[in-house]
Amino acid sequence: MINLSLFKYVKSMVPPLADDKSNESAIEIWNKKNHKVLSTISLCIDNSALVYIVDAKTSKEARNILKRIYKATGTISIIATC
Repeated sequence: MINLSLFKYVKSMVPPLADDKSNESAIEIWNKKNHKVLSTISLCIDNSALVYIVDAKTSKEARNILKRIYKATGTISIIATC
């Protein structure tokens, strides 16, 4: 996502709609970019992992699910990060 300049969509949530709807086009752009990122994530992961993110509405949600599932734990992970 970094090389596509889309990582900010992975780290953020959809901006709230202003009372006067002045940012409606910005939200539409955000939604399109977020969908692109979510699609790219889905294409880049193994099919066995798709079941975990199939209901994710945002790329941030999908990323957080995958981080939680694949987070290294235990003694070996401590050694591997040194």
